[in-house]
Amino acid sequence: MKTFAQFLICASLLASPAIAGPTTAERKSQFEKAMNLIIATISPRMSERVREGVVHDYVESEPNKGQAIEPVSGGAWRSSRHEDLDAASDRTLEGCQLRYGKPCGLLALNGDIAAEGELKTRDMPRVHYDGEFDLAKIPIIRPAVRARADVQGYFGVTAPKAIAIHPWGTLFVSTGKPSPRDAQDAALAACNADPGRNFKDGNCFVYAVGNQVVISERRQLGK
Repeated sequence: MKTFAQFLICASLLASPAIAGPTTAERKSQFEKAMNLIIATISPRMSERVREGVVHDYVESEPNKGQAIEPVSGGAWRSSRHEDLDAASDRTLEGCQLRYGKPCGLLALNGDIAAEGELKTRDMPRVHYDGEFDLAKIPIIRPAVRARADVQGYFGVTAPKAIAIHPWGTLFVSTGKPSPRDAQDAALAACNADPGRNFKDGNCFVYAVGNQVVISERRQLGK
C-alpha cells in the first residue's frame, strides 16, 4: 500500500506541466486526477461522487482560488475570486476552519498542488480571536466588505449591537435592538436567510456582541 507521501509524489508528477503535456486541456485533466487522488487519500470516507464534485467545482471556479481539507472530518472547502494568491490562501483556510471548527490544510492554489509530502494544517488566529472589536482581526472578509460603512463604523455605534459572519466571508450587522440577545439573534437570522447564499455551506456564527468579539464561542441560532 502506498504511503500518503507516495500518493502526493505521484499526484505532483501528474500535475506537472512537463508530464501533463502541452495543451491546456491535458494539464487540466492531469490536475483533476492529482486532486482526486489526494482527496481520496485524505478523506477515504468521502464518496466518489462527492469527491468528483469537489474537484470539478474547484477546477471550474475562477482564480485566484484555493481548496482546503479539514482532515479530521474530511470536510472540503473552496474559495475563489480573490485579489491575489495570499488572500486566496488565507481566506480559504479561515473559511474552512470557521466552517468545521478545526484547522485545515491547503490542498491547492489556482492550478498548483499546494500540499508537499503531507497535508499540513494551519491554525488561523483570527478565527478564534477573543478581544475588543478590531477591523484588522475580522477573518475571511474581502476589501469591499471591510470598507462598508456599517462595518467601518461599527465600533462607535451605541449598543445593543451585534455582527454575524458566515464562512463565505459575509457579514451582517444588527443595531437598534432592545437587548444584546435580540441584536445577536437578528444578525444571525439575517445572515442565515441571505438569499445570495441560499442556505449553502452551513450556518452563520455570531462574530461580535457589542464591541466584544465572541467568534471563538461558535454561537449559532438558539445558543
